[in-house]
Amino acid sequence: MNFITDHIAWNRYDGWYGATPATLATWLDATHKSYPGIKIAISEYGAGASIYHQQDSLVQTVPGSWWHPENWQTEYHIQNWKIISERPYVWGSFVWNMFDFGAAHRTEGDRPGVNDKGLVTHDRKIKKDAYYFYRANWNPEPMVYIAGRRNVDRVKPLVDVQVFSNVEEVRLIVNGRLCGKMKPDGLKVCLFKDVPLRKGSNEIEVRAGDGKKQLIDRCTWILQ
Repeated sequence: MNFITDHIAWNRYDGWYGATPATLATWLDATHKSYPGIKIAISEYGAGASIYHQQDSLVQTVPGSWWHPENWQTEYHIQNWKIISERPYVWGSFVWNMFDFGAAHRTEGDRPGVNDKGLVTHDRKIKKDAYYFYRANWNPEPMVYIAGRRNVDRVKPLVDVQVFSNVEEVRLIVNGRLCGKMKPDGLKVCLFKDVPLRKGSNEIEVRAGDGKKQLIDRCTWILQ
């Protein structure tokens, strides 16, 4: 029955409900090779995240657990979108979901009864990091954004600073000192590696220019 229609779309959660994001690429390529005439789309892909769950390490989440760190959702979308965007035979893809929403049977994340795969919180007030990743890629309006900003309490003196931007060059300034300049990669990501923090409060700032105005984003991290 899958092959009756002219177009078909599959729900895929590679890197959330088992497997890893890389298996999406394997599955897409194998399906396209076996059925080159079928027009393939991804009707759902997504991962849960709580803005209250932050971690320094990047570890794939257990979906049914009470721990849904925001940084894995971000990484999930970066990897999945890279795979989708590199394959022109995929005619469309649909992020699941724009907003966290009620789901009575859910017992996971930071509270029961909520599906937290949204790019925005249930109350529509806070946009998660993954939202800004797509904004950098899909919206031409110049922007710059520091990811991991809610991971305020830090325990490592050297940190990676991830920035999403769609401008030509991004400058990282920590405690008033220029730490580096970088051009965003093809996914509109800058990753400044091993940036030193001092004990106590650290002011993290990124600046980027679009030719007309200076774009600035800031946050504060505290090294314990």
